[in-house]
Amino acid sequence: MSVDVAALYEEGFGIRSVAEEIGRSYTTARRQLLAAGVKLRPSGGRPLQADPVADYLAGLYRRGLSLRAIEARTGYRYWVIRTRLLAAGVELRDRHGRPRKAVV
Repeated sequence: MSVDVAALYEEGFGIRSVAEEIGRSYTTARRQLLAAGVKLRPSGGRPLQADPVADYLAGLYRRGLSLRAIEARTGYRYWVIRTRLLAAGVELRDRHGRPRKAVV
């Protein structure tokens, strides 16, 4: 059974999908994968990639608009704007418009 579980996981199935395929619980499927010597992938899904929308938002932000002003202008929610800017590598300003100080 371990060989089948390992093969499914190596094909790209997630642990939950493997568990459904073999009719076992998530924990059992994970244990079988570890027993088979499979190196598990990190959890949490794919990292958010920068995209054309993020580039557009970054352009607005670099022109001096605040996150709230961008929200009002574009209709995107505050947290969506913030997440996309951070994913694009934009350094956010503090409330007064100054660059944030590095945390030591």
